[in-house]
Amino acid sequence: MKGKLFVTLGLALGALAFASAQYTINHLRSYTLADLFDGSANGIGSNIGDVAFDGTNLYVAGYHTSSGLQTVGMARISNFYTAGNFVASNSTLTPAWKVQLRQDGGSRDTRLVYYNGALYLGTGLGSTTANNTGIRKYDTNGNLDTSWAGDGLLSISEAGVSRYDTLEIDPGYQGSGATLAVGVFGSTIIRRFDLITGTNASNTSPVGGAPTAVRDIAFAPNGDMYYKWNGGSGNAAGVRKFSRTGATTFTDDGNFVSLTEGGLQQSFVAYVPVSQAYGHLGDLILYNLRVSGQNQVFVRNLAGDFTTTLTGAGPTADGFTPGGYSNTLLNASYFITTDGRVFIFVVQGGGGSGTYLDRLDIYEVVPEPSSLLALGAGAAMAGLIRRRKK
Repeated sequence: MKGKLFVTLGLALGALAFASAQYTINHLRSYTLADLFDGSANGIGSNIGDVAFDGTNLYVAGYHTSSGLQTVGMARISNFYTAGNFVASNSTLTPAWKVQLRQDGGSRDTRLVYYNGALYLGTGLGSTTANNTGIRKYDTNGNLDTSWAGDGLLSISEAGVSRYDTLEIDPGYQGSGATLAVGVFGSTIIRRFDLITGTNASNTSPVGGAPTAVRDIAFAPNGDMYYKWNGGSGNAAGVRKFSRTGATTFTDDGNFVSLTEGGLQQSFVAYVPVSQAYGHLGDLILYNLRVSGQNQVFVRNLAGDFTTTLTGAGPTADGFTPGGYSNTLLNASYFITTDGRVFIFVVQGGGGSGTYLDRLDIYEVVPEPSSLLALGAGAAMAGLIRRRKK
C-alpha cells in the first residue's frame, strides 16, 4: 500500500510540474496613440517609449527622434479600466493631463515607472548635458514633487554620473527596502535613490567582468537583476542575470540569453512575476531584439527556454484585428490587480509604415484549465498525505 501511495503521489506531482508551464497569453485590447506622439509642441514626443498602469489609470511617456531640444513627456489616460474591463479596442484614448518637458531629442530615451502612488520619469536619457536630461518624481495627477531630490529633479550632476540610461524599481534584498535603481551606460554599478527623498541610497558594487553597455534593467521580487546590454564588440548583446547576494551586491551568472544586435537605445527587458498571482505558474522574462524584422516581444521562462512571442496581430478578445508590430521599437510593463489578474502592457513607437504606428496592446496571462485541475489534484493529494500521516 505504501508503494502504491508513492507511485500515485509521483504521478500527481509530475502532473503538477507539467502543468506549471501551462498558460496562455491572451491579446485583450489594442489602441492607437498616434495623436499624443505626433512630434509637435502639443504632444509628448515623436515615439511612445514606455507605459505604466496603477490599477485604474494608464500612463504613457515618449521620446523624440529629432535632434536638439524637443518636447517630450508623459500623459495619463483615465476612464480606461472599469469593473475589470478595459474600454473597447481602437477607442480614442483622451489624456486627462500631460506633462511636457524640453529635453534632448535625437532618440534620447524616456523611461517611466509607477510605484506606490508615484511616477518616476526619466527623459533625455543618454544625454551628457545636465540641463537636457534628468529624472523627476510626480504624483498621479501630474504634479511635480518638488521636495524629491531637493527640487523635484535628480540631475546627472547631483547623481555624480555622466548620463542616465534607464530606471526601474529595485525591490531590495531580504527586506532591505525598495529604491529607484538607475542604470548608466559604461558601468555595472547600479545607482540607487530613496523613493521618498531622492537622496542616494547606496550604490551597488560593480560586477567584475560583466558587460558595461547597459540599456535596461529589471528585477525579480527577490532582488535578482536581469540586465539588457548591447553594442559590444561584434554586435554582441544579451540579457544577463545577476543573482542578489546583499543589499548592494550581486554575482554575475552570465547571459540568460545571448543575442546579436547593434548599439541601440530603446532596448528593454521586463520581469513578470506571474507566480505572485498563480503560485503554480513560473515567472516570465520579456525583451525586444533591435534587429530589422524582429518586430515582436520575446517571452522566456526563468530557465531561459523560449516560450512565445507577442506580435501585436489580432484578433483581440473584443474582436478587433490590428496588424502585427511594424518595427522593433517596443517596450513592456506588467500589473497584477488586487483580484489576481496579470496584465502585460506593450507599446510600439512610431516609425513603421501606415497609420497604426504609436500603439498600445494589452495582454493577460491566464492559466489553462488543465493546469488548474492539476493544481487541485496536487492539493488533494497533499491533503490525503496529511490525513494518512495522522
